[in-house]
Amino acid sequence: MMKTFHWKVDPDMGVDSEPQVAVVKFGDGMEQRRAAGLNNNLKKYSVTLRTKRQDAGELEDFLSEHNGVKAFLWTPPYGYRQIKVVCRKWSVKAGLLKTTFTATFEQVVV
Repeated sequence: MMKTFHWKVDPDMGVDSEPQVAVVKFGDGMEQRRAAGLNNNLKKYSVTLRTKRQDAGELEDFLSEHNGVKAFLWTPPYGYRQIKVVCRKWSVKAGLLKTTFTATFEQVVV
């Protein structure tokens, strides 16, 4: 069963869109474009999370368990539905009271 990411991310996250497009160029300078696949516009979310220092281990364990391979469910801020994402990259900055995580969530179709 797919796990759900329940931590709250900062609302000022970045969202990258780069639709995958197949292009055929013709000799006269014209080109024809079409969507490359059914799910050609999956998003990448740059998120920041701040947790209490004593709770940071639980979040680190969650990300490590999925290891950039297994997808999990997540509802983006201002989102109306859960999406499936993987997290292949994250970093941690430990402060005196808070721990800050920065991560990239990539939308996937499983």
